[in-house]
Amino acid sequence: MKIFYLGPEGTNSDLASKNIFDKSNEFIPLPSIEDIFEKVALSHSYYGVIPFENSYQGVINSSLNCLIDYDLKISKEFIFKVAHNFCSKNRNLVTNKVKKIASHPQVFGQCSTWIREHYPEAEKIITTSTAEAAKLAQNDRNIYCIANLYAADLFGLVNHTSDIQDTKNNRTRFLVISKSLEKKGQNNKTSVMINLKDQPGSLMKILKPFSDLKINMTRIETRPSRNNIYLHTFFIDFEGFYEDEKITKLIEILEDLSEELRIIGSYESLN
Repeated sequence: MKIFYLGPEGTNSDLASKNIFDKSNEFIPLPSIEDIFEKVALSHSYYGVIPFENSYQGVINSSLNCLIDYDLKISKEFIFKVAHNFCSKNRNLVTNKVKKIASHPQVFGQCSTWIREHYPEAEKIITTSTAEAAKLAQNDRNIYCIANLYAADLFGLVNHTSDIQDTKNNRTRFLVISKSLEKKGQNNKTSVMINLKDQPGSLMKILKPFSDLKINMTRIETRPSRNNIYLHTFFIDFEGFYEDEKITKLIEILEDLSEELRIIGSYESLN
């Protein structure tokens, strides 16, 4: 089976994919989140793994937009613990020789305190991924990088300092996308997209059924509708499987209150 992920090889997406799926599968890196959705949409039984939300920097807009634009389903959720490490091709770390550090812009943001404390004058080299940063460090001993240990091992780098991220509770939520919903797992969530008229009280009306039915909402996000300027689109995650009696009742109520409702996933949460 083919598993598409945000490449290149050595990224956190690569590592997350191999934590979710058995390594006997074929893992294929793609250059963008949009490409992953396109490949899965054109396939019959392939899966895609996308980064969706980081606990430090919030939702990834391209992932959210693609969930709107493509008729695909979330089939699994995986919470990935992010650990950033300071690496290079050099055997020993000489502090005053660190002049260039390469990494992804989000990683620089997640490690900003550590960088300011240790190498405030170092030039930041922006890369499209931590794997690309590791490859630069592999080819040039003057370049240090911030990457995961998987990438460091893949590119033959030495790890000088581990866990340099500003918060030790840095996590990224990855979603598995496919063409259809799957069977109920042990711990389940459901995600829906709801379009509401932009008028007073519309949000309160859709929140009330969650309280009445004692269903735990785990996330809500809103943005203007991409198709109608008079509507707002809400993305809501909540505990439970779409075939559960309480969840079925909730969805019936929400459908009556909204202009449009689409189930974008009912899936097992792998923590």
